[in-house]
Amino acid sequence: MEVKALMNMMQKIISFLIICSVITISAHAQQRREIGAEFQRSFGKGYSGNMAGTRYESYKNKNSFNIGLTYHFPTKKSYSVSKGFGIYAGYRLGFGSITSKGNPFAGLRMLFSFQNFEGKTSLNSLMVTPIAEAGYHYGITTKIFATGSVGYGYTIKKSKDYNSLDEDTGGRIIPALAAGYRF
Repeated sequence: MEVKALMNMMQKIISFLIICSVITISAHAQQRREIGAEFQRSFGKGYSGNMAGTRYESYKNKNSFNIGLTYHFPTKKSYSVSKGFGIYAGYRLGFGSITSKGNPFAGLRMLFSFQNFEGKTSLNSLMVTPIAEAGYHYGITTKIFATGSVGYGYTIKKSKDYNSLDEDTGGRIIPALAAGYRF
């Protein structure tokens, strides 16, 4: 009698584990992830700059979370010539289905850039830029995507330096293009 009860309990445990595995696999299969490259142009208040980098985005339902690494190219159009790296993290809310070809979105992003300003001395400055963005995410194929967006950000310099006229701080428009691979 006890062997039969033990076998019955083992069947229930195995059935439960199989059901949990199927639910986990199907939920994981419905999450989309993307990796790609992004180019951003930043301009405002006497400042003009270019950024390029990599991005990773993970979707859950209509929401997505993204992280990226950027390189800020030096520009000769402003007095403060700087270059450096940056990292960002962000959140996007899609207004359509993630399985559709196109999906408009709105989101927020926080960019931390470490700028090296040229001058009599070379100083690194931490700059923080919160960005609100809106755009369109387009699935070219089931494995390739493209995204166009425009954002507005406000750059705040957190480190003091003497190599700029502070035209690199303040409000700016930031259009961006991204493309990459879905998996």
